[in-house]
Amino acid sequence: MFLNAAGCTLLFLLFTCFSVKSLSKENVLTVGLKRVQREHTVDRLSALARAVKSNSFGDQQAVTLKDVQDVYYYGIMSFGTPKQLVNILFDSGSADLWVASIDICTYDNTYCRVHSTYSHNVSQTYHKNGSTFAIQYGIGSASGYVSIDNIEVGQLLVTGQYFGEATSIDTNTAATQFDGIFGLAYPALSVIGTAPPFVNMIIQNVVNESVFAFYLNRVDESTEGELVLGGIDPSHYTGNITYTPVVEQSYWLINIDGMYVNSKVISLNNTAVPDSGTSLLYGPHKYMDEVNTLIGGQEQGGLYFVDCSAVDSLPNVTFVISNTSFVLEPKDYILKVSDGSAVACVSGFVGSDSPSFFILGDVFMRKYYTVFDMGNNQVGFAEALVVTSGGFRIFNMNTVLITLIFQTVYIFLRNL
Repeated sequence: MFLNAAGCTLLFLLFTCFSVKSLSKENVLTVGLKRVQREHTVDRLSALARAVKSNSFGDQQAVTLKDVQDVYYYGIMSFGTPKQLVNILFDSGSADLWVASIDICTYDNTYCRVHSTYSHNVSQTYHKNGSTFAIQYGIGSASGYVSIDNIEVGQLLVTGQYFGEATSIDTNTAATQFDGIFGLAYPALSVIGTAPPFVNMIIQNVVNESVFAFYLNRVDESTEGELVLGGIDPSHYTGNITYTPVVEQSYWLINIDGMYVNSKVISLNNTAVPDSGTSLLYGPHKYMDEVNTLIGGQEQGGLYFVDCSAVDSLPNVTFVISNTSFVLEPKDYILKVSDGSAVACVSGFVGSDSPSFFILGDVFMRKYYTVFDMGNNQVGFAEALVVTSGGFRIFNMNTVLITLIFQTVYIFLRNL
């Protein structure tokens, strides 16, 4: 998820059912991720709207992630003492931790009927800070005041973590299934201006390594997604991991040697950010418009649609990173959406000139297991192991797509 991004996105989120799996090393946490379908804007597909038009250490743990129909992925963590459980979006594209405050119920009781919240009044380890915060994610936002408390992901306990207690959350973010965001980018990107939670895990010696890794399952797979904090899970990828240096330590910004449609050069010597909080794959308009033209896309409302009967014959799109080719096949970058009676095929490539770099969202990260190595300032990619290949996913347009995106796709389907 990118701060102050502009545009609309198709949201496909993974949602995380909290389950802890122990890996071979100690102090590694695996967070299970599950995916959820919902509306979103620029950051998270960057939401469907963007598409259619938001040293040795102690422990390692894996968090199960649930996938919300390839829109976004979230997991479970706790705040305070005793523990207060909430659903959290784990986001490599931002650096702050925030959670919905129980105080929001004073202004929006509807929100509190469907979301969990944090109450500092019942926590024995809470400390008041007194500062305020305001974070803008594309057209999504959260604001409130800064608090200090213990947090826990699986069995990884961080004491004295600074985070935002959100007393105001925009309607798009409120429509999701998560109750807050866990930023995993570098401290330089923090709006609150304190160490992000994963950095504190490193400082407090609760993870084996200063590494985390995402496996984002597809909606048609039997396995759940997974975030490993403090290590890597070899069971979710095949072959070797290709590493590339981080060139700017704010976002996880890396160099890409080139982008190709089959053998045709689209772009050379650009930069990109792998972002678990963005559903689609974004890039400058001049490149993405050319890609969408080459795959036969027809623009409508900021999205490109292709003939579903021609999908199997569409070209591959390749990113070259550290002299290694990372290929996206049509089944990886074409998304099928339905209004219940008709189906449309939407390109996962979206043009956006702000920011100026490519955003390798979930369209890319579902295909490639992604390792974020903060200790060595590098990002690694390896081909993810696919448990089932059920082909294309069909998303029900009647659930949570943002209004702008829904209207665009609905009009398209109605005119079929």
